[in-house]
Amino acid sequence: GNNCKAVVSTQSTGDEEDEDLVPYNPKNLPLGWDGKPIPYWLYKLHGLNLYFNCEICGNFKYRGPKAFQRHFAEWRHAHGMRCLGIPNTAHFANVTLIEDARALWEKIKEEKNKDKFQKETEEEFEDSQGNVVSRKVYNDLKRQGLL
Repeated sequence: GNNCKAVVSTQSTGDEEDEDLVPYNPKNLPLGWDGKPIPYWLYKLHGLNLYFNCEICGNFKYRGPKAFQRHFAEWRHAHGMRCLGIPNTAHFANVTLIEDARALWEKIKEEKNKDKFQKETEEEFEDSQGNVVSRKVYNDLKRQGLL
């Protein structure tokens, strides 16, 4: 009998006991600032029952739409994009699949190249009469000795 009291008295030292106890949390709700589970209505309101997967982040799961949206600007997503060799720009917001990101990056690169100056077709020359002609026409005329 005496040993039990001694064990109990060494374990219970008042307020410290409350801190070590795991609060009753059958729905596995996230803990609030006070260390207690947040109310279920708040959990549902913030969409914390929804999980969002991001393949670019190594299939990391984000809890709730707010955390998911915020993660696009955070280190894990930026690192994943860097590993793929893709800049983490606004074009890629809400893109979570590696294949989608790669396809979009290829499309963006094609668009950029389309706008780039093409020397062969766009470079202009002026002949001896002051006529402006393309590089191809200029070289043809020059070859034929007409300049």
